[in-house]
Amino acid sequence: MWKPNIRDNTPEGAETRASLARVADVEQRKSNEMLGAELGYRYDGSPLIASEPGEPPPIDFIEYRPTTRPGARLPHAWLADGSAMQDRIGNDLTYTLLRLGRSLADVSGLVQAFAALGAPLRVLDIPDEEPRAIYRHDLLLIRPDMHVAWRGNAPPEDPRALATKVTGH
Repeated sequence: MWKPNIRDNTPEGAETRASLARVADVEQRKSNEMLGAELGYRYDGSPLIASEPGEPPPIDFIEYRPTTRPGARLPHAWLADGSAMQDRIGNDLTYTLLRLGRSLADVSGLVQAFAALGAPLRVLDIPDEEPRAIYRHDLLLIRPDMHVAWRGNAPPEDPRALATKVTGH
């Protein structure tokens, strides 16, 4: 609400400005403390992710709770060489299949399915144990916007269907 005396060079004007500054200090901090709204944004129910059964966990706009549930933004993880997972993935318009830990899963079916659609896919082998412990799955398919499209401990049963779904073909 606009205060008509806010520009007045009077004690009332000074008090109005001070009051507004106190309110702004409290309210602005709230928006800066909403890590859940920024980092925890998820595309629950999107037709471009491989949804999992069950209700997704509730979204908390204040507190960030990392998850790799499809639709969620990929949580941060440090790699053994000191780089961040997101830096290793890059920011081009490419899907990335993370093969984590000591997984030697044959992902050629998914690679072929993406190629058949003309959709770019890179396979990134990350043998480090820390990301596997954080992400709790051997395989994660990451969209170009860094959101998880699919996750599993074995290649998808129908790679063509998964590639078609997550690319929107």
